[in-house]
Amino acid sequence: MPEIEVSVSAPVRHCSDLLLERLDRPSARAGMVIGCGNGDEVVYLRRTFPELRVVGFDLEARFSALARSEADLFLADVKALPFSPESFDFAMAIHSLEHVGDPKVALAEVARVLRPGAWFYVGVPNRTRLLGYVGSFDATAWQKVAWNAMDYSSRIRGRFKNELGAHAGFDRNELEGLLGIYFEEIELLTEKYLRFKYAGQVPRGVLNFLLGPRRVNYTAPSHYALCRRKR
Repeated sequence: MPEIEVSVSAPVRHCSDLLLERLDRPSARAGMVIGCGNGDEVVYLRRTFPELRVVGFDLEARFSALARSEADLFLADVKALPFSPESFDFAMAIHSLEHVGDPKVALAEVARVLRPGAWFYVGVPNRTRLLGYVGSFDATAWQKVAWNAMDYSSRIRGRFKNELGAHAGFDRNELEGLLGIYFEEIELLTEKYLRFKYAGQVPRGVLNFLLGPRRVNYTAPSHYALCRRKR
């Protein structure tokens, strides 16, 4: 029977490409997906790195049939992970850090279960964005319009904060500051990621304009970063 193709979002593919370049494959043993949703991205990474144990967890069991059959999945809270210290060689968290309540506690737990020098790929909404959800993987056009309207309503009412349930996210400096507590070699990948995602779809001149240094903090819907657990 032919293998079922796994359809995943651009950040998952971007993370996978970066890990293929950087991960010490002979010595690496395990990876972790934080807030894995339906679990398909765990399957994708597991197939990309067949020699590793790749686990995923979320607060709710919304896992697809494919993920249930192939992936190693858990119900868990990132603020209290059921794993031993220094268990993983990489972790990925895409649009989950803004939902955890206390991101410092969550990042402390992530750092605890990562081995020194392990890679951490993270994506979060950009708090200073003009528009969000533009390239959302599984959202309809109507949902994107509705979500942006909710964001601006929260801004007007002074409630555009993660802790109040808004999908606010973090600006570049906030993200760097949070990661800098437990991680090093922090590389902000927002521009590189957007060029990766929209290569061949958006003219290079348009991308260059939108991603200009004075504009990217407002035009980028999300920020992405790659860093390493402090040694």
